[in-house]
Amino acid sequence: MLTNQDIKRYSRQLLVSGIEESGQHNIASAHVVVIGLGGLGSLAARYLAGAGVGRITLVDGDIVDISNLQRQVSYNEMHLGDLKAKALSNELYKVNPNIDIHAKCLYADSNNLPSLINTANCVLDCTDNVAIRQQINQACVDAQIPLFIAAASGSAWQALNVATNKEGGCYNCLVNSIQVQENCITQGVLGPVVGMAACHQTTQALLYLARKDNANLKWGHYLTANAATGEIHSFSLPRSTYCKVCYDNH
Repeated sequence: MLTNQDIKRYSRQLLVSGIEESGQHNIASAHVVVIGLGGLGSLAARYLAGAGVGRITLVDGDIVDISNLQRQVSYNEMHLGDLKAKALSNELYKVNPNIDIHAKCLYADSNNLPSLINTANCVLDCTDNVAIRQQINQACVDAQIPLFIAAASGSAWQALNVATNKEGGCYNCLVNSIQVQENCITQGVLGPVVGMAACHQTTQALLYLARKDNANLKWGHYLTANAATGEIHSFSLPRSTYCKVCYDNH
């Protein structure tokens, strides 16, 4: 049962078709792992907290730098030099003190990923390089945990939902089929573009958490958008018979 305070806090969300009271219960009982707490992850986590996700694990070993503030809107100059996971955890409790937040001040890798995600209902990959995304993809496919990936550079952003018990391929299939763009360190990025990617990624995750198999999400569907031109493209990403990650793991 939602309390009167819950109904007040989530009143606008409860009115959304596909959420309602049952969906809010599902969201409140969910565990989401957010890996990478830069422009994508810090904003995604803030929306997850606001939405009432019951348990959020924040994973990043980086500290807040002044160059982050242009796009990482969950931090400010008071956080400079602080560990991002700890700083963001404190900020999220200000947004919603009724949820459980775990700050992991470390970098995810193939060794610690299985233990980081083993109780998660879904994972948000908010990292900024191909190598770690491949490791996260491998861990989530192995554990059969839905993965929501987003990235941004320049004025463009991309997104992919991965669940290998559904139709469609994984991130490794994508890397092998197209030339993945460089990250924002090499190409730069507009702050609002990162926000667009994070909002899409978090919306997909919340709809999944609320309705699971009835969420009608597009799995294995690669979406690209350019904020400067207004162009949006998407295509179904087939599971590659040459993929060593997902082809025999579904």
